[in-house]
Amino acid sequence: MRGIAKSLEIFCSKKSFQDRMTDDMRYGDISEKTLKQKYGLIAVSDRVDPYSFKKLHLPAYGNMPILSREETAAILFEQLQFEAARFAFWGPYKNIIKKVFNHMQLNDGRDFYDAEMSQAYKRMIESDISVTSTKMAIINTLNTFNKWNRGLSARDFSQNISQSHLPIFKRPTDRINGLGISIHQINSTKIIIERLQFEGNKYTATLLFRGQDHFGLDTTDIQDVRFKYLQIFRIWFVLQRYEKLAYKPFFTNMEARINITGENNV
Repeated sequence: MRGIAKSLEIFCSKKSFQDRMTDDMRYGDISEKTLKQKYGLIAVSDRVDPYSFKKLHLPAYGNMPILSREETAAILFEQLQFEAARFAFWGPYKNIIKKVFNHMQLNDGRDFYDAEMSQAYKRMIESDISVTSTKMAIINTLNTFNKWNRGLSARDFSQNISQSHLPIFKRPTDRINGLGISIHQINSTKIIIERLQFEGNKYTATLLFRGQDHFGLDTTDIQDVRFKYLQIFRIWFVLQRYEKLAYKPFFTNMEARINITGENNV
């Protein structure tokens, strides 16, 4: 009998969901001395000293006022929003980066979900019709599957999916539309066939993609020459990893339901 009687999970990435043990999920674990000496994070902001919590005047004069942790962080987050605009100035999703930095500032590490982010995830999957896309790998498997007597299983998709690329926000446009800096790589992915029905040889199916990324920086990020000199990453890393600031990273969650059609003549 063709089709499936209940939903079928056909892929789950090796990197697990809700993994708080990774380096990019650490916070408040690095001292001022280490940040300066090992990572070169001396000049971080021209508005406030993130280590002494002193507000800066340019040019400096007189006694600089000492702020609270929250006041210092507010200035740094305001700078992050300004710097983020360099990576998010085009397209309908350019405000997502503002939402995630606001979430980092105000929500103490709680998971983040946003309908716009899921919509962007869905559109990315739907628009990728390259032969190596995961969506096409699933369609090719369904088009050529010939063991309906025993039924579909996850292993029937494993070879084609292993040769495909999972959806990630690494397209050229993601460098300017805010998605590259807000999400970029997607740490964990799960794919489920929720529905598969046949009419003759033609089928329709609904796929559920679930993605989860880590909105946080690890030590390799701040040592990468592509990022270490950019003010946005310097401020972000200090906000997250400096022991006296310790703003928590969090999981960004997204999901997309994708309808596909095809024909199995095997």
